[in-house]
Amino acid sequence: MKTDHQGKEAPELPVLTLIGCLLGFFMTVLVLIGPGLLWISTHFEPEDDDRLVVIAMGLVFTIGGLGTVTSHLWQNAKAREVHRGLDRKGVRANAEVVSSKRIWVGEVSTPADDVDLVVTGPGVTPFSARVFTEDVGRYETGTVVPVDVDPRTLLFRLAD
Repeated sequence: MKTDHQGKEAPELPVLTLIGCLLGFFMTVLVLIGPGLLWISTHFEPEDDDRLVVIAMGLVFTIGGLGTVTSHLWQNAKAREVHRGLDRKGVRANAEVVSSKRIWVGEVSTPADDVDLVVTGPGVTPFSARVFTEDVGRYETGTVVPVDVDPRTLLFRLAD
């Protein structure tokens, strides 16, 4: 089935995992290094040239760390808001897998599937969509899977 409209997959929700906890720990350390360096710089003599280097490093780490953490928190908040919007305005529809191709991603060549879908349902303009999933082999051609769709924006998420 050929469609003229293209849908967009909702961003992934953050999940509490071991890797997520480790990243959170390292981001916290990154944020605290800057103020720590600034505190250390107060223990140098005012004429010492190393003091300026430590102050500069402290400022860079503080600004960079706060920027990184703020960006991460903002992206998580946006993803949660998108999913809340789908919970409020979304309708259940069906997505038929029209093609599924194995691809390799990342530096260690992790297998993934590049899946093309056609989404149809009551009150939803039929549209095509593409998802990349690490659930290798789960979405074979011809499989029908449930999706939640915002009929106005064609934003969707897999519902299974």
